[in-house]
Amino acid sequence: MAEPPASSNSGGGVSLPLIESELYFLIARFLTTGPCRRALKVLVQEMEQHQLLPKRLDWQGNEHCRSYEELVLSNKHVAPDHLLQICKRIGPILDKEIPPSISRVNSLLGAGRQSLLRTAKDCRNTVWKGSAFAALHRGRPPEIPVNYGTPPNLVEVHRAKQLTGYAKFSTSFPGSMYLHVKMHRRILGHLSSVYCVAFDRTGHRIFTGSDDCLVKIWSTHNGRLFATLRGHSAEISDMAVNYENTMIAAGSCDKMIRVWCLRTCAPVAVLHGHTGSITSLQFSPMVKGSMRYMVSTGADGTVCFWQWDADSMKFNNRPVKFTEKPRPGVQMLCSSFSVGGMFLATGSTDHVIRMYFFGSETPEKIAELESHADKVDSIQFSNSGDRFISGSRDGTARIWCFEQAEWRSILLDMSDRLPGDPCSEEDKFMKPKVTMIAWNQNDNYVVTAVNNHLLKVWNSSTGQLLHDLVGHTDEVFVLETHPFDSRIMLSAGHDGNIFIWDITKGMKTKHYFNMIEGQGHGAVFDCKFSPDGQHFACTDSHGHLLIFGFGCSRPYEKIPDQMFFHTDYRPLIRDSNNYVLDEQTQQAPHLMPPPFLVDVDGNPHPTKYQRLVPGRENCADEHLIPQLGYVATSDGEVVEQVIGQQTVDHDEQGLEPSILDDMIRQLQLQQDQRTGADQESASNGPQNGEGTPRRAFRRPSFDIQSPPNIGLRRSGQVEGVRQMHQNAPRSQMATERDLQAWRRRVVVPEIPPSLLRKQEEYRIAKGEEERDLYATEKKKSFESLEKSDSESSLIQSKRRLHRRKYASYRTRNNIEQLESSDEERDDSFGFIEQEAEESEGSGSSDEEEEWRSDKKSNSNSSSDSSSRYSDWIADAGINLQPPVRTSRRKAIRYCSTSEDEVLAGKSSPPKRRRRKRRKKPKPKKQEEANAATQPVNLELSYDCHPPVWITDTALRRSPFVPQMGDEVIYFRQGHEAYIEAVRRNNIYELNPHKEPWRKVVLRDQELVKIVGIRYEIGPPTLCCLKLAFIDHATGKHTDKSFSIRYHDMPDVIDFLILRQFYDEARQRNWQASDRFRSIIDDAWWFGTVLGQEPYQSQYPDSHFQCYSVNPQERVYV
Repeated sequence: MAEPPASSNSGGGVSLPLIESELYFLIARFLTTGPCRRALKVLVQEMEQHQLLPKRLDWQGNEHCRSYEELVLSNKHVAPDHLLQICKRIGPILDKEIPPSISRVNSLLGAGRQSLLRTAKDCRNTVWKGSAFAALHRGRPPEIPVNYGTPPNLVEVHRAKQLTGYAKFSTSFPGSMYLHVKMHRRILGHLSSVYCVAFDRTGHRIFTGSDDCLVKIWSTHNGRLFATLRGHSAEISDMAVNYENTMIAAGSCDKMIRVWCLRTCAPVAVLHGHTGSITSLQFSPMVKGSMRYMVSTGADGTVCFWQWDADSMKFNNRPVKFTEKPRPGVQMLCSSFSVGGMFLATGSTDHVIRMYFFGSETPEKIAELESHADKVDSIQFSNSGDRFISGSRDGTARIWCFEQAEWRSILLDMSDRLPGDPCSEEDKFMKPKVTMIAWNQNDNYVVTAVNNHLLKVWNSSTGQLLHDLVGHTDEVFVLETHPFDSRIMLSAGHDGNIFIWDITKGMKTKHYFNMIEGQGHGAVFDCKFSPDGQHFACTDSHGHLLIFGFGCSRPYEKIPDQMFFHTDYRPLIRDSNNYVLDEQTQQAPHLMPPPFLVDVDGNPHPTKYQRLVPGRENCADEHLIPQLGYVATSDGEVVEQVIGQQTVDHDEQGLEPSILDDMIRQLQLQQDQRTGADQESASNGPQNGEGTPRRAFRRPSFDIQSPPNIGLRRSGQVEGVRQMHQNAPRSQMATERDLQAWRRRVVVPEIPPSLLRKQEEYRIAKGEEERDLYATEKKKSFESLEKSDSESSLIQSKRRLHRRKYASYRTRNNIEQLESSDEERDDSFGFIEQEAEESEGSGSSDEEEEWRSDKKSNSNSSSDSSSRYSDWIADAGINLQPPVRTSRRKAIRYCSTSEDEVLAGKSSPPKRRRRKRRKKPKPKKQEEANAATQPVNLELSYDCHPPVWITDTALRRSPFVPQMGDEVIYFRQGHEAYIEAVRRNNIYELNPHKEPWRKVVLRDQELVKIVGIRYEIGPPTLCCLKLAFIDHATGKHTDKSFSIRYHDMPDVIDFLILRQFYDEARQRNWQASDRFRSIIDDAWWFGTVLGQEPYQSQYPDSHFQCYSVNPQERVYV
């Protein structure tokens, strides 16, 4: 007979483990917030009936049953979603221990490697043979199975390739290969922080630019120091190598750009275009014949486009200059070119992204994007398309694309988080900021660095956050993509960490920590990959260059750890154009004899290292021993340093001693005696802040200036290599034979012609694509603009009907451009704005009084004229009239209350306008009564609106809107015609005594610069210009000037023409019977040139309207 089952207690309950009873309770709590209320009621009854809920223990260890309600009251910390939160957190925690087959896909119902119950045994790796691996790819799963384990052996991969003829890059070169990257050498080559590093286009040379004002050239393959480029007097802020690999340009905080030839290290150009520090420097990829462009941005709020010729390597010293300074203090921070070079994007501190286009004759600004709420300090175009990404301090990045005639963006918010990633307490109070941005090689991903030390990987098409890369402990300012491996991204930061990431998997592949013995870690300031991807170079805060790469490090073991030339920090002599000579030898630095290699303390290296210096490879041993001298440091210590080369007897060389060398030696001896006396007299006095004795030289024609001691590597120690400019060297002057051999050297190799031609063809094709894209979208935008702006079109059409009768005139509202029927020359130079130059005189006091009296005498100018202050004047430091603050009247407010209407009636501008136009003035009381009872005269207020020629936003060549610093051609005939038209139509009162030719001698046409601008609010609105004469010999404006007032009038010919347009027209050299075409408003006019003769006989040499033409037909567009 069967026995009944035994129960655990008399109540019929079931004894359960504590974890199970708690699970029942959590299930019931979870059901309280859902729709299954009846199921909850039944479940609670069942749990209480079978005693499944957790029991209570008394002090004697006895168990007591509890109801569901009692458990809820005693566990108030358990929320209804407690069970759900536990389930959400299990998956990510398990993924870190045992990676699933598909990351971040968590399911409670997963199986196999996706199961939450998986173990390391379940995920053991499968060993594959080459044949099976080959069959796998022919069978076409696109990726290696997740249980493949360790990356495939390269032998197996290549065996599979032999069997199938196919191998993917990710399998042929697995990410684990980057584990073999190692640091070949750490070299101390600068005394200050190194913020700039770059490879040449071949990858054989490395360039470093430092705060010690030097640019150095190193060998990629063995670390040799090839050359030092001297000349800058402040920190190097950016560097760029041109696409032909023939030049390197360096921008500095000394506001100058220096360009050197890479073959010989000779200076190519010293460019003065900025009045603030250079913030970015880029060579344009655009190819247009031999014409090329380089762009620079500055802290003065300007963007300069420098035109140069690829054949002659000559720069035009007058840049196309855009002053983007809507308010004082605005700085341009960054820039980036598109692949074809047709688009340039710039970021600035005023939150605006400005777009420039190179499809026309000169660069033009096409857009201002104002989506960011804080400064835009990082910007980068994609590697193959027309998209670009911008990063801002407002905590967002945006991916921009040119679509439907405008730039549209995808927002990337740095506060976004991955699913299941909890927000830390620190992040709740930290405002996110983007510190750097980068594209990967195939543009599928973008990576952003955030100030919370995270790197975020985004899908560039959708803006979805894919990975958070964790590892840095300080801000990251370096993101560098691999040149051909789209998986790899390099990051470095101020924490001294250098990471190589696999961004497709969100994993770190390689890590290096920049620990400097005895000095702690060094912040990494810049990193770059070589073009072949086999090396990358890093620079740090202590002046080191770190070279990483694959392969053997044996070639790098042949160089010393500290590499300086003994001439690196010697003082330089600067001429008026800022070209430099070495003070001691009076030679250009690139023509000096090969220097000696020394360490940071100035001690010469052994002779085996001296042969590493270019030009000393085959020298005899006696030529490799430097001449030593003793120099007293600021601490009173006497150190032995290199002061020259031990030279052999001249008779043995068969050479006569140099007369100049003897003169220099005699001068040096005299200087030594004076210096010794000065040092003795100054030994008891205070020393300078750096503790280094310095000498001040002054010559009539040269300004001597040596690099400052800024950002020194070690404070309180003897900076021996810097002390060398205090030596008394017996210099070895270079002979003619030495100079000829020195000129034939090649410091940086050129790109093979076939490869250069292939690269240029690719850039040309990309440029044509970008030009076609912009033309198509611009055409769409004009069509939509015409539909939306019907009122403006009506006004323009009325003026157009009146003007078509005068096709041969060129008015301020016409857009007329004579074009030659032959091909335009590509090598023509056209530039817009010259850099601000210092005034050579203090200016004429009479003319300044006139400029002030003009403003005061005009009845409309006391409160309506605009401020004469200009940021261009303030930045340039020109000695012009400073901004004058005058008493301002209260602004007019057009409101609906009667009190405000009375104020509007009393306000000066409407009152002055009424007084000017009426003949019989009304009594004042009657005028106030009328103003109080009648509404504001809307027609009058409309007259006060700015005219169309000032507010027009369409890009037009005419009418000319003046800007500070513009160089223009002033035609006296045109100005006389304008004044006659104003007098004839009685537009406003003219003072004959104010006409400029009554005060100064004016020729038929004058080259002048605009040095003052103000506006007088009308009607009509007048533009008042102060024009300074330009000296044709020096190109600088003189202290003589005159003032004019004008406004836009129909059928009045331009008498102010931008200088580059005038030069371009002169270059065309029109002849009789030449066919021409010109666009006036929206119509093309075609005709024939009849001849050239003076427009007026009293001005026989004037080019004003000197061509007679026969217009024959017009076509509307």
